[in-house]
Amino acid sequence: MIVLWLSEVITDYGLGNGTSVLVYINIVSNLPNLIDKIVNENRDNTAVLSVMSIVGLISLILFALYAIVLLQNSTLIINLISSKRLSRSSSEYDRSSGKKKSRSYLPLRFNQAGVMPIILTTSFLVIPNYLINLGVFQSLNFLTNFKWIYWIGYFVLILAFSSFYSSIVLNPKDISDQLQKSAVKIPGVRPGVQTIFYLKQEIQRITLMGATLLAFITIVPNFIESALNITSLSGLSTTSFLILGGVILDLKREISNIYYSEIYR
Repeated sequence: MIVLWLSEVITDYGLGNGTSVLVYINIVSNLPNLIDKIVNENRDNTAVLSVMSIVGLISLILFALYAIVLLQNSTLIINLISSKRLSRSSSEYDRSSGKKKSRSYLPLRFNQAGVMPIILTTSFLVIPNYLINLGVFQSLNFLTNFKWIYWIGYFVLILAFSSFYSSIVLNPKDISDQLQKSAVKIPGVRPGVQTIFYLKQEIQRITLMGATLLAFITIVPNFIESALNITSLSGLSTTSFLILGGVILDLKREISNIYYSEIYR
């Protein structure tokens, strides 16, 4: 009850989603314990390895947060033009003020699926391991010794699920129909079939780029675990990094809104 009350208070004060902020605080508060665990794991090893483990952890956190912020903020801007601007009475500049009119555009996020590809991939990869443990595919038991096969499968499945989920969220035909109803078109592209084909190409391109970056962020902790021979990084999931990056961006946006609203009040 207290947690629910705190989340409602945080939300009411306009500091983003209260539940997400509390989850963010919980993740950040566990970071010192994670560092302490890594140090204890390498206490019997050389001091150089302990320092390398800590440096590797800090580098991983900074890199992952930067990549998540880059992924969450990356947007493809497709310029739009309306029939009003094509008419003779319309001008690129407002005649009354002499200022340039704001342009219309269609924003397409690189990561439309969010954490769904990671959740679906993790759930899917549990099934083969479960069947092997049951003795259904004993002939494939040797694959468990090759981690790189798991990483490749993880990478490919994230690409596949990201493409599948984005195709559901962004339907080129629906977007084309909405543009036609609004009397808006993409410059240099005819309405109808050409617009659908153009949007489909652009969506596939940005989805591939976003999914590749998401898969890369997911696999990096596994490489660091193997290189430094530590197991504590399993507590740092990509979902946690997405939450950290998302909450930081939301807080920054909310604080900026409050700041500018006070200035221009």
